[in-house]
Amino acid sequence: MTITFPTTKTIKDSIRSAIGQEVTFVIQGDPVACPVCSGLDLYDGVNETSLDPFCGICEGAYFLTTDISSGIVSHVRWRNADQPDMGQTGETFVGDCYITIDIDALTEAQLTKVKEVRVDDRRLQIYRTMKRGAPSRDRVRFTCREWGKE
Repeated sequence: MTITFPTTKTIKDSIRSAIGQEVTFVIQGDPVACPVCSGLDLYDGVNETSLDPFCGICEGAYFLTTDISSGIVSHVRWRNADQPDMGQTGETFVGDCYITIDIDALTEAQLTKVKEVRVDDRRLQIYRTMKRGAPSRDRVRFTCREWGKE
């Protein structure tokens, strides 16, 4: 029996939506100047911090970022100890997680700003991002590890 992998993007998207689960991607927002320190002209251009380390808003950092959470339906696969998992990029260790999303779910700028991923009540850190698909790239696969288990 030969198993043929779906070739069209719509079929892959429908499979992902049928068997997938929602994964929360935490994306770092754009930095904004502290309203108190910028109003008082307390910017230290050399260190890119505030001249007031006791500011109640930014605590001396000067720039504030607001994280954005985005829930995306993804295919999630956890690596277990039953069999070795060797791929093109090397071995995937026990406890690692593969998360596959549609290539259009996040923009290229958002892909580089993902701080963490939350799935199955776990916080994950992305350590490998790979665009996949043939003949054209149609999905993104992240290889993730739990925070604190590097």
